[in-house]
Amino acid sequence: MKAVIILAILFAIGIIVLMYKREANIKKMAFSFFILLTIIGLAIVGNVMRSVMPLFLAHIIALIMAYGGLVYYVFREKSQWILWLLPLATLVLYVVIAWVGNEHVIWFS
Repeated sequence: MKAVIILAILFAIGIIVLMYKREANIKKMAFSFFILLTIIGLAIVGNVMRSVMPLFLAHIIALIMAYGGLVYYVFREKSQWILWLLPLATLVLYVVIAWVGNEHVIWFS
């Protein structure tokens, strides 16, 4: 599984660089790298959610969809903001669930 993740990252870097050489659009290349680094960062932070396995699986699926949105942006130059924000939404949902789950501690102390 780790090899697939590494290959997907290298594939994304490769298509970003190849599309830059083809189109010479530095803004698109920089934005694509920013989105890729954001997706990687959200994947690393998402390991915190392993305690809630259904939400963690939803986060993994959201990361795959965000990666697909990145590839679509590189080829078509149409932003897919909702796909890029889905992993962040799963992290926010985890924080809300953790906060509500620990709320009883405050009321009984």
